[in-house]
Amino acid sequence: MSETEPQELELPNRWQEIRADEIYCSSEGRNVSFSETQLQLGILYDSLGKHLKAINKGIVSPKGNSGLVPSEESGYEFKSKILGKGGDRRFHGKIVGGILHFPGKMTNH
Repeated sequence: MSETEPQELELPNRWQEIRADEIYCSSEGRNVSFSETQLQLGILYDSLGKHLKAINKGIVSPKGNSGLVPSEESGYEFKSKILGKGGDRRFHGKIVGGILHFPGKMTNH
């Protein structure tokens, strides 16, 4: 890789390792970013990083899977869905300039 090519950053496993508005690449190959508000919500409500793992996994069938599923919130395309403890919360993301951005919208299921 030359010095002029942008380096793709892998999505970390911990909210504390993510920098606000930095673009990361999920294992699915999707570019994602997070606002400072989203990072604070993740640290507060997702200490095990289950939502990060779901975001990293990418789009899944809505039934019986952890991952990204369509959001029912106006203006948002996807939401993180996890199973088990912490599964009552969803983090919503919208596509901005081809990047799935999580601005800090959280709902309870």
